[in-house]
Amino acid sequence: CVCVCVCYTPTMVCVRTMFVVVMVAATATSPTMVVGEHDHHDPHEERQKPAFGHDLLPLFQFRHNYTNLNHGSYGAVPRAVAKAQDDLRSRVEACPDAYYRWDMFKLLNEVRGRVAAYIGGQSRDVVFVDNASHGVNAVLRSLRGSGSRRKVLYLSSAYRMVKNTLSFEQWFAPEQLLEVNVTWPLSDDELIAQVADALEDNKGEVFLASFSHIVSLPGAILPVKRLAALCHQHGARVLIDGAHAMGQIKINVSDYDADFYVSNGHKWLYSPKGSAVLWTKPDAQHLVFPTTISYEGQGPTDYQIGFSYQGTDDNTAYLAMSAALDFRAMLGDDAIMAYMHELAVEGGAVLADTWGTELLLPQSMIGALVDVRLPTHNTSLIPFITAEMLARYGTWVPFYALQTRHQTTPWVYVRVSAQIYNQRSDFEMLAHAVTELLHAAAAL
Repeated sequence: CVCVCVCYTPTMVCVRTMFVVVMVAATATSPTMVVGEHDHHDPHEERQKPAFGHDLLPLFQFRHNYTNLNHGSYGAVPRAVAKAQDDLRSRVEACPDAYYRWDMFKLLNEVRGRVAAYIGGQSRDVVFVDNASHGVNAVLRSLRGSGSRRKVLYLSSAYRMVKNTLSFEQWFAPEQLLEVNVTWPLSDDELIAQVADALEDNKGEVFLASFSHIVSLPGAILPVKRLAALCHQHGARVLIDGAHAMGQIKINVSDYDADFYVSNGHKWLYSPKGSAVLWTKPDAQHLVFPTTISYEGQGPTDYQIGFSYQGTDDNTAYLAMSAALDFRAMLGDDAIMAYMHELAVEGGAVLADTWGTELLLPQSMIGALVDVRLPTHNTSLIPFITAEMLARYGTWVPFYALQTRHQTTPWVYVRVSAQIYNQRSDFEMLAHAVTELLHAAAAL
C-alpha cells in the first residue's frame, strides 16, 4: 500500500507530504520501506532497502506481462510519485483561485530549489518546462545571430527534434546550419577534434553550438564540458540537450559552464510526464523567452516571470519532482546510478555473447543505455522484429540501422535501457527473443 498524508491550512497555502510507506510484496521476505519527509530525514535512522531488480517491480505500475527495457523513451513513474501528483491535483481542484493565484508560485519555488541543487545549479537560474523539446525550442526560437555570426553548429547525432527545429524555415536559413558528421564509435578526443576543425573552418561565423549530453541513438555520453569550453574559445554560446541525463548520470551544470542546459525529469528521475528544467547562465537569461507568452507569472527576473506561468495548465508534474527526489533518496541516488550502469554493461555483454557480436561503445561512454549489434545486415527486418517483440514477448526496444566507421554496410543495432527494476534475466530473455525472431524471419 502507498499512503501519502496531505495537510491543508484554512487558506490552503501549504501542502506537506508526511510519510510514504510502501510495502513490497514481491516475495515473502520483501522488506518494508519508509520514506520520511525530506526536511525531517534522520541521517542516523536505519532503513531496510529492497534489492534492486524484480523486487522493485511492485513500486511501479507495469502490467504483469510487460518487461520494460525501454525506460529511456518514456520513463516510468513510481506509485508513490503518482500518488503525490494525484494529491496535488486534488488540492488544485479544491480551490483553484488559492492555488493559481498564490500557492502555486510558492510551491514551484520550493521544488525549484531542490531540483536546482540536484543538478548543481542555483534556483534563480532554473525554470520549469514540459520537456526537453520545449526547453530546446525556447532557446533556439529566442536566439538570433548578428553580423557575421549567424551559424548554428550541431552534430549529425542530434535528436530529430533539434534538427527539425533548426530546419524550420521561419527561424534559420539552410546556410546557417553547420552539421558536424559523427560516425560511431569515436573517442572523446576524436569528437573534440572534429568540432574544433569545424569551428576553425567557419571561424567567427558560429554564434551557437548545440550538443546532446547523452545521445538518443546510440546512447553515448559526450564530453560536454570540453565541448562547451572549446566553443566558448571561438565566441559561440552553447546549448546542452540533456534530455537523458538527469537521474541517469551525475550532472553539474555549473561545472559544465554551458550557457543553456535542458533536461527531462520524466525519463530517468522518476517524475511524471511533463516535468523538465531549463538552466540558463545568468548573463544569457535576458536572451531567452518561453514558447508561450502570458502575463501572470511571478519571480525576481523577467526570465523567471516568463516561464513561471504560460496560461492555465496542470503543473503538478513539476511539483511531483520533489516526490521523485524523495523516492531516489530512499533507495540511494548513487546506488541507483551505479546499479543501472553495471546492469547495462553486464546486460550488454549477455546480448553480445549470445549473438556473437559486440557493444558499440566503451564503458566510459555508457550510462544506463547500452547499444549492441545484432548478427544481421538485414535492416528490412526492423519493423518485423519491433512489432513481434511487443506482441510475442511483452517488451519493446528500439532497433536501428547503423553503419559504423569500421563497416562498409549498415548493421542492425539495439538500444536497451537498464533500470532498477530490471535484472540480468531480462537481458537473457531479450537475447533469446531476438535470436528466435531472426530464425523465424530466415524461415519465411
